[in-house]
Amino acid sequence: MRLWKVWATGIVLLGLAACAIQPVESAPRVTNTPTATLTPTLTPVWFPPTETPTPIPTATPVPTLDMRPGVGEVVAGDDFTGNNWKTGESEAGRITLSHGKLTLAVTAERGILTSLRNGTLPGEGYLEITLQASLCRPEDVYGVLVRAASPRDGYRLLFNCGGFLRAERLKDGKIALLQDWTPVAGLPSGLLPARLGVWMAGQELRLFVNDVYQFSVRDPVWTEGSIGVYARAAGSSPLTVTFTALEVRALDASRIPTATPIPSPTP
Repeated sequence: MRLWKVWATGIVLLGLAACAIQPVESAPRVTNTPTATLTPTLTPVWFPPTETPTPIPTATPVPTLDMRPGVGEVVAGDDFTGNNWKTGESEAGRITLSHGKLTLAVTAERGILTSLRNGTLPGEGYLEITLQASLCRPEDVYGVLVRAASPRDGYRLLFNCGGFLRAERLKDGKIALLQDWTPVAGLPSGLLPARLGVWMAGQELRLFVNDVYQFSVRDPVWTEGSIGVYARAAGSSPLTVTFTALEVRALDASRIPTATPIPSPTP
């Protein structure tokens, strides 16, 4: 009986010990998971604003200056079918008049030919004549005389075959330069037909080529005369120049504006 009690007590003690030795569960390990940062969603702009262009100021139209004021009706002309010009042959070459044109053919080395029209033409007006050169070197020269009293007196307006234009005054054969060689505006080649226009009023001459204004000169010496034509070879090569369709139009003085005087500089 006593032995059974001891055995029973031992079993109870073993059970209590087993309960006391139960393992303690460890606390769960916490892992720090990074939190994702949310990117804000862009709101689409369906109709984006556009830059308003700065308006370009509108240019104010400027009236074209009339460089040939007062030009009126034809009052004189020459179709080169009559006997109004000096013609013939010389050591320098030959001057012929036929088929509505006057031809100067220079054949001599550095030869010069001049032909003056008979009679006078209006000293004031707008004169036009067509010129064309062939067999022409750049230094060869040809042109017309206006307000001419003789081949040695008047205003000589010259082209060269390089496309340049010059104006000079002749008096007793002596040359006074009024405008040195300047490129002809609107004339790409000296060989093309050139319609020379000369606006003459008082002391002023304005030159045009194919209706394009070139330059003006002023000189008080010659006020009237005839017209002449001229050709000069620069070397031994021949030069041929033809002249056609001469006409002169009157000027209406009431339509020509008075020049505005330029004030003197203040001392």
